[in-house]
Amino acid sequence: MISRYVNLVFVILVGIKLCFPLPEIIKIGGLFDVTDQLQGEGKQETAFRYAVEKINHNRELLNNSRLSAQIEKIPPRDSFHASKRVCYLLSMGVAALFGPESGTTSGHIQSICDAFEIPHIDTQWDIVGKRDGYSINLSPSPRIIGKAYMSLIESYGWKTFTILYQDNQGLMRLHELLKAPTDSDIKIIVKQLNFKDADYNIKLLREVKQAGSLHIVLDCDHDKIRTIMKEALAVGMMTAYHNYFITNLDLHLVDLEDFKYGGTNITALRLVDPHNPEVLNVVKSWMLGEKRFPTKKFPINPLIKTETALIYDAVHVFATALNELDKSQVINTKPLSCSGEETWQHGNSLVNYM
Repeated sequence: MISRYVNLVFVILVGIKLCFPLPEIIKIGGLFDVTDQLQGEGKQETAFRYAVEKINHNRELLNNSRLSAQIEKIPPRDSFHASKRVCYLLSMGVAALFGPESGTTSGHIQSICDAFEIPHIDTQWDIVGKRDGYSINLSPSPRIIGKAYMSLIESYGWKTFTILYQDNQGLMRLHELLKAPTDSDIKIIVKQLNFKDADYNIKLLREVKQAGSLHIVLDCDHDKIRTIMKEALAVGMMTAYHNYFITNLDLHLVDLEDFKYGGTNITALRLVDPHNPEVLNVVKSWMLGEKRFPTKKFPINPLIKTETALIYDAVHVFATALNELDKSQVINTKPLSCSGEETWQHGNSLVNYM
């Protein structure tokens, strides 16, 4: 009798789950920096929109639901404005927040998401490497990637090298390398680049050459790498005796044609393989999609930044996790008020699935 009762309850519960699938429309918020590029829409936002579109056409994910991208533009370093836009998105009942591109506002947004148990997915380089309960960062851990840098240099057998860095964030990225002299007999020379003074960097490179340094670790923005390499070529530091390790993960975006014939060893790590068929297909679909809007000046470039690829992947990670969570519990989204105390009851489970 008891066994039959339990079985009946189980059947009823299964029936209830089948009667209450995911909402037809699932809103997700995307926070992007205000930019003049592409008439107000940058590559990060484009990747976000196309990831949503791709998932909506994939019937193996969220079969009875569609994602709806809710885009908000926020000025960099304006935490007050960012918090207002986040509260607006919460009032719309979003199931997750993605972004922003600016690290200054990211921590503030993270705190709001933690308070209301809304998953927060970030893709920018996280120097601190510490995340609270409802925040996930798809960018590599600074500590782990720093150890990868160190392993590479050790495999090359460099006993002395010069670090050329752009800013203080670069020093923090290179923390594992900077610890090397205390852990081994490696000697490091550290020098800061200056892109505001037109003559500063070439003078600095001459000093590095005169010091006899043949092994260079370069940490700077990807759009400044070519400039430094051309100046190094001008002072005679792009020979077969010189070795460069570029820490930027976007070296694939840099035109290295001018440096092919000097015999210089140039090494870098990357997360995105620009020749991978899947990557090429995704970027091709973006470019074909943009042709629907002839007034938009979308750059015809099959190469994408690492952060752009990560925001695309982040939407897929969210959708996959939500799809799996839907198999075990009834999920509803609801509007939340920043002035209230109510939280989203599914946020913790969804973050755990991600």
